Amino acid sequence: MELIDAASLEFERVVRQLPADSWDRSTPSQISVRELVEHVVIGNRFTALLLAGVGRDEAQAELTSDQLGHDPVAAVVESARRQAQAFAAAPPEQPVAHPNGDIPAEAFLRFRLVDLVVHAWDLLRAADLDETLDPSVVVGLASLVEPHLDDMLAFGAYGEGPSGTLPRQASRQTQLLDWFGRRA
Repeated sequence: MELIDAASLEFERVVRQLPADSWDRSTPSQISVRELVEHVVIGNRFTALLLAGVGRDEAQAELTSDQLGHDPVAAVVESARRQAQAFAAAPPEQPVAHPNGDIPAEAFLRFRLVDLVVHAWDLLRAADLDETLDPSVVVGLASLVEPHLDDMLAFGAYGEGPSGTLPRQASRQTQLLDWFGRRA
C-alpha cells in the first residue's frame, strides 16, 4: 500500500510541473497530455468505484464527463486518494472487473501502479522535462511486477511490450519502461 501512495505522489509531482503550453502535446501513448492525465484520473476513480462494488458499466457511465475540470492537479490528488483508500479497504483476493476479465484486487493494483508510473514518464517525455522518475518508486514497482510480468503482458494493454534488446547494465527505470513498451 505504501507503493500506491508513492506512485500517486510521483504522478502528482509530474502533473504539477507540466508547463502550461504542454497540455496539447502528444504523448508516447498517442494522446495529448491533457487526455493522458484525464485517463489516469478516470482510472483512479473507476478503480475506487469497482472496489466499492459498483458494476463496471455503471462505473463507466459515471465517468463520461470531463474529469479534470479547471484544476487538473486537484483532480489527480482527489482521485489518487480515493483509489488508495479503496485498495486499502479491499481484500487482496476481491475480484475486480478488469476490461479483459475479472482479476483479484492484488493483481489489479499492479496494473494501476504501472499506469501511474509509466504514464508519469509519458508526461515527462511529452513535456520535454527531465525524464528521471523517483528511483524508489521505480525499484519498488519493478520488484513487484517482475514476477508477474508475463501475466500482465498477456492482457495486451502495453503496446509492443519488452524490446528484448536492452543491455544487461540498463538502469532499472529503462528496464521497467521497456517492459511496458516505452523506449527511453
